[in-house]
Amino acid sequence: MLEKRRRNVRIQKRKKYLNEMKIKFNVLASLFVVVTLIFPFCTISAQTTKLDQEVWVFFGNGYQINAENKGRVSNIGYIETKNGGIIVNTGISHNHAEQILKQISKISDKEKLIAIITQGTQKFALGAYSLDNLGVRTYAHPRAASQMAQRCIYCIQYLNDTLGIEEMKYTQVDEPDDIALLRLSPHSPLRDIIIIDHGDTKSNGVIMIYHKPSEVLFAGDVVFSGIVPNIKESNLTLWIKSLKLLRELPISVIVPGVGPNLTKAAIGDSLAYLEALDITTERLYEGNLDLLSATKNADLSQFSHWGLYNERHSNNVMYRYLQIEEDELTLK
Repeated sequence: MLEKRRRNVRIQKRKKYLNEMKIKFNVLASLFVVVTLIFPFCTISAQTTKLDQEVWVFFGNGYQINAENKGRVSNIGYIETKNGGIIVNTGISHNHAEQILKQISKISDKEKLIAIITQGTQKFALGAYSLDNLGVRTYAHPRAASQMAQRCIYCIQYLNDTLGIEEMKYTQVDEPDDIALLRLSPHSPLRDIIIIDHGDTKSNGVIMIYHKPSEVLFAGDVVFSGIVPNIKESNLTLWIKSLKLLRELPISVIVPGVGPNLTKAAIGDSLAYLEALDITTERLYEGNLDLLSATKNADLSQFSHWGLYNERHSNNVMYRYLQIEEDELTLK
């Protein structure tokens, strides 16, 4: 009974919040029309893209967190269902979470919402506490939730310095429910959703969301193209295996964790970089090069035009070298 009462309170809060947002939006829309008539050169670039009748993406800004983009680099998904809606990832802060709800209120009148966190990192997860307080129940893989509990308090401290205390105001660490609690039966409101769990690929507890009717895949950081990833916490073997499994899936659009939408060809691009990194680093390791020499001699010129290559590639060689070394020592 107590849980039911709490749930009802959260839903009432959310209804009140959405009504306030709609009133504010209508006022702002009227002001925008007036401003546009007087100053026709004033335009606002679209951040919301409709991918299908039931699927939207709210694009982030940039690839790296900084004060200018307020840390809002992650792409946020929204999938409308018969009885409600699913938010894919929760943003980096309380303010980001509020922005997400405002954008949803403009395109959907659904009141029963849930949020699914695909990866337990700051850019995807720190808005969860605020959403939960507004009646949006949040879910994540238990290992991702554990990672959030261990690290996100330190993430907030870092983001206070990077983005400013005002931007991170009211942001707290959430304890999302186990993703396994979602009932994905044929009669569930989530019957059109597949939660893809290929193990600890990019990091602990990574999952992906696949919308069957539209064939849209919310891939998080698992699929990338034109941008070098950070492999620090990855299991490269499982990651490569996951990408090969994704190739068997019919996909119309891939929504990555950051950056523009991708086509299915991006899976091949992701595999090409990870496999080249793996083969090159292992060859240097077996050639008895020390770590520093390996990082200097593992250039992959075919990817040198990718974004963040100079910032991340040599570090990726270092991470992979240490992983190979650790695996060898464990076997011995």
